[in-house]
Amino acid sequence: MSNTRILLADDHQMFRTGISNLLQKEEGFEVVGEAKDGNEVVRFACQIRPDVIVMDIHLPVIDGIAATRQILAEFPEAKILALTSFETEDYVVNMLRAGAKGYVLKEAPIEELVLAIKTIATGSSYFAKEISVKILAMLENIGRPSASKEPAEKSSLTQRELEILELIATEMTKKEIAPLLFISPRTVETHRRNLIHKLKVKNTAGLMRFYLNNFKNKSGGGVEV
Repeated sequence: MSNTRILLADDHQMFRTGISNLLQKEEGFEVVGEAKDGNEVVRFACQIRPDVIVMDIHLPVIDGIAATRQILAEFPEAKILALTSFETEDYVVNMLRAGAKGYVLKEAPIEELVLAIKTIATGSSYFAKEISVKILAMLENIGRPSASKEPAEKSSLTQRELEILELIATEMTKKEIAPLLFISPRTVETHRRNLIHKLKVKNTAGLMRFYLNNFKNKSGGGVEV
């Protein structure tokens, strides 16, 4: 079985070197490159085509969010894991919207980073518990009653359906939503079908339009991109 090829992106050389040395000790891991800024990681990612890119958000030149978008535009198969100290809602949501498959904090033990890399290398998503809690807290805002009159379809949604609708609107797939909400992709798909039926739309694009028309800028919890 071939090694998982990893590209690291962080502007602190000592941190990069330390993480690289730890990951190289893991069986089945190979660090194939290190980048110190956003432009460099975009260039290296498209040249090297690693299996996993471990990306800090706060990078010089262009940040990790913009770098993630650029990489996926050129290299759609890229699997990007955010490894950062930033855990505020706007950073988390914008990184996920950019296309990151996972999010781990730098304060996490190396064992969690290893698990996250292994998880997203297989095509699944991985979110640190702290990140899941923050996203779920943000999603709770969309279920709070509003003084304004709501469409009948909107008021009929359950809290779980509201959560899934919000995540669908950020262009996340069922495989990405499932670990964030601690449910299976099949359960996400069931909720998606129920949402389509309840909201009287034809497909996922219809769900996104419904969300934008009825929730965007009204919940207080959404994040603009």
